[in-house]
Amino acid sequence: MNNNAPLTSKQWRVIPHLLAAPSIEEACRRAKINKTTVYEWLKNDAFRQALKTARDELIERTLNGLKASVGRAVETLVKLLESKREPIRIRAAENIIQFVQKAIEVEQLENRVQSSRVRQLSPKCRQPHIGETWISSS
Repeated sequence: MNNNAPLTSKQWRVIPHLLAAPSIEEACRRAKINKTTVYEWLKNDAFRQALKTARDELIERTLNGLKASVGRAVETLVKLLESKREPIRIRAAENIIQFVQKAIEVEQLENRVQSSRVRQLSPKCRQPHIGETWISSS
């Protein structure tokens, strides 16, 4: 099979099964396609790319769904802070603190990465490396 040829209907049919099944063999059973055939298709660049694209789209949709539920999850944790049961209040408080700490860490990392990119792109801000002669552009 040509690596750049368009996918067949059978190839398109097995892709959702490959994404949903716990194994390639199970995906083949569900799609009613011989596993040897699917393993051959997995050597094909176009098929692998289509599978990757489908996987990326599935992950994106899933993450968007989870992001849409974050507000409700936070509301639930905040409500649990008022629980009559102390262990529930403590666990809710711990979860909120952990989530905030992780969010701060991610934000700080993003800021460091952005600062690093700005320094790399700006020759005036770049510091000389050891053994390198500093030449000012001004």
